[in-house]
Amino acid sequence: MEAKTAVSSLGLLVSDGACSDSADQVRLLAAELPRHRWGVVVGVVGTASAAAAETLRASGVKVEPLAIRSWFDVRGMRRLRSWLLAANPRVIHTFGPEAVRLARWVVTRQGDIHSPRWVISDAAHPGSGWSGWLTTRWLRQADRVITSGWAEGERYRRLHVRSERLTRIHPAALPPGEAPSRADFCRDIAAPENATLIFAGGQLDRQHGVKDAVTAFDMLRYESPSFYLVLTGGGPDRAVTEDYGRALAFDDFRIRFTGQRPDLPALTQHAAMVWITRAWGGAHLALRAMAAGKPVVAYHTPELAEVIDDGTTGFLVAPGDRAAIAAKAHLLLSDQELAARMGEAGRQRAGERFNPTRTAEQHLRVYHELTNMG
Repeated sequence: MEAKTAVSSLGLLVSDGACSDSADQVRLLAAELPRHRWGVVVGVVGTASAAAAETLRASGVKVEPLAIRSWFDVRGMRRLRSWLLAANPRVIHTFGPEAVRLARWVVTRQGDIHSPRWVISDAAHPGSGWSGWLTTRWLRQADRVITSGWAEGERYRRLHVRSERLTRIHPAALPPGEAPSRADFCRDIAAPENATLIFAGGQLDRQHGVKDAVTAFDMLRYESPSFYLVLTGGGPDRAVTEDYGRALAFDDFRIRFTGQRPDLPALTQHAAMVWITRAWGGAHLALRAMAAGKPVVAYHTPELAEVIDDGTTGFLVAPGDRAAIAAKAHLLLSDQELAARMGEAGRQRAGERFNPTRTAEQHLRVYHELTNMG
C-alpha cells in the first residue's frame, strides 16, 4: 500500500482582495497548486470583494477577510493572529507591502524547521517614511523574495535583499474567460454599443498615469466620434481625472469609468487596444491585454520591455510621450490587419511564456525547497 502524502498548509496573505495584480496571482496559485500536497488558505488584509472571494471558495479555498485598518487596529491584528494559528502554515506567502508589514508582527521566527517559511511577492516599492523602512527591513529577513523579472529584481537588490534569496518567476497571463455581453457593458458605462473602446488605467491614481492617458486621448478623439477611452479600476483620483477630462473636452466628453469589476480580464476582449501609461511596472496589465488578444501601446519601462515585444505584440514609446501614444493608437485603428496580427502574437506569447501552470509549478518548487530545509 502506498504511503499517503502529508498535506502541508500554505497561507497566502494579500493586501487587497479586489481587482489587483496581487489578487490575480493569489487566485492563480490557489487554483493551480495540487490539493493533495498543499492545503491553501487565503487571508485578505482589506475586505475581499464578494465576487473574488466566491471565485476562490467555489474551488474549495478558504478565504478570510481580515479587514485590518492598520497595525494599530488591535482587533484586526487579533483576527490575523487567529487566522495564522488556525492555518498553522508551513509557508506564509505575503503579497504587497501592507501584507508584509502586518504579517511580520504576528509571524513567529524561531529559526527552526517548525517555523513557517516566509515568501514575499509584489513589494519592490515598499513606500516611504516609517512604514517603508519597516517593509524594507522585513524584506531582508524573508526566506525568499519572488521577483517577476530582471527589472524588479534589481529594485530588490537596491533595497539590499541578498541575491541568493531572490527567485525570478514570470507572472502569469490568466485566461480572460468568456466575454460578457458587449451591449450590457456599453450600457453600464453609457457608451454606444458600436463605440471603439480603448482601455487604460489599472487603477485611478498618479502612479498609473491616468492623466497621461486622458491627455493622449484628447489628441486622438478628433479622428472619430466613435472613439471612447475606458479607464478601468478604482482609485483615489477618479474625480480629479474626470474633472481634467471635462476641462479638455467639456462639449465632447468621451471618457468612461468601469470601477472595480472582477470581470475586467474578460471585458478586455471588447477593447480595440490597451494603453499603459505608468512610470514603472504595468506587466500584469500588459499580460491581461495579451491574453485577451489585444495589442498594447505603452511607455517603455524596464518591466514592460520584458513582456511586450515592441513592434510584434504592441508598441513601446518613450515615457511621458503622450503624442506618441496617440500616434501609435492611430496607426492601429487605421490598420485593422496590423492590430489583429499584433493581438494574436500577444495571445500566443502570453500562452507560451506566461503560462499559469508553469508559474504555479515554479512557486511549488520554491515552497518544496523551503520546507525541506532542515
